[in-house]
Amino acid sequence: MSRPRRSTPPVARRALVGVALVGLLVPLAACSGGGDAQAFCEGGEDAITQIDAAGSLGNDPEAFAAAIGEARDKFEAVEAPDEIADDWQVFTDMFGQLDDALSDIDVTDQEAFTAAIAEFSQSADSEDLTTAGDDLSTYITENCDA
Repeated sequence: MSRPRRSTPPVARRALVGVALVGLLVPLAACSGGGDAQAFCEGGEDAITQIDAAGSLGNDPEAFAAAIGEARDKFEAVEAPDEIADDWQVFTDMFGQLDDALSDIDVTDQEAFTAAIAEFSQSADSEDLTTAGDDLSTYITENCDA
């Protein structure tokens, strides 16, 4: 008899959709601008890659929580150009809040994990995330080469 597979609840996947879409739709490989734009494109690529990695860990709450913590660190390490700093901060704050929520529980407790994700998802402002994601996508399209 096999053990039932644990998976990340759908609410967690929805919480990551906005960021993951930025990573999937507009890859950050290199930049066409200089200075802030180039540093942002390079650091942003690392941060978004971490989100893609977290999204692939849906069956492992411990690894998912660790990947969210790493994503938080990477998002906080990136200094976004002034014109998109507020949009980048929306995502940085979101990963900080999710990391805090997961740090406050035993992620091996599926019930606690599910409750923490659900509570986080209810508090996340999807309109802000959508707007910030759109703004970031536009900036990336205009300033970072695919």
